[in-house]
Amino acid sequence: MNTDMQNNTGNSDPLEEHVLHFWQPYTFKTAEGYDYLRRGFFKRLSNTLLRIVVAILFNPLNRMILGLKVEGRENIRKVKHKGYVFITNHVHAVDCTFIDCLIPFKRLYYVTLESNFQIPVVRHLIRILNAIPIPSSTRCIKEFLDNMDKAIAYGSVVCMYPECYLLPYYKGVRKFKKGAFHIAIKNKCPILPMVVTFREPDGIFRYIKKNPCITITVLNPVYTE
Repeated sequence: MNTDMQNNTGNSDPLEEHVLHFWQPYTFKTAEGYDYLRRGFFKRLSNTLLRIVVAILFNPLNRMILGLKVEGRENIRKVKHKGYVFITNHVHAVDCTFIDCLIPFKRLYYVTLESNFQIPVVRHLIRILNAIPIPSSTRCIKEFLDNMDKAIAYGSVVCMYPECYLLPYYKGVRKFKKGAFHIAIKNKCPILPMVVTFREPDGIFRYIKKNPCITITVLNPVYTE
């Protein structure tokens, strides 16, 4: 059962996990008793301050460099008073900043691979931004899931990529892991889906962009009660 849950939550085939290769000189394994939720005062303060920096930098940069457009923002308001699971496709290296800027006033947790905590500098930043490693040890899976339940009970947002691994600018839909849906159903909380799509550059972007521009669309929440 634990092995099934580990696979469903996000650990995938090793080939899938390394579509992009980053320098990973550090070792990292999620230990028992790991502080998943970081609810201490100074940890919450550092998270708030870094999120402000992310918003100041990436709100304009994503629009100016990626041509980012947002649709369906009104759907976020439908679940603003409760905890929920947020899901999206994983097709850009900074797509987590789309979410962070989209939901600025809720506490967010990003479920991610342990290997991301082996990348210099990045590992510290994502930790402050409440990235949560999926344990490779089956002994820690229950503890991980219990903390996801607590996060939702506290009214926070658990952000998950059901496709698990990053595949830049991929336009199709890949097979979903079950972990996000398992967590939502267990907690009887909504799932708020977002989809990242691409469009041909127009206006000034036709002259300065080689890659497509990005549109993010927040869909209606799916209720699991």
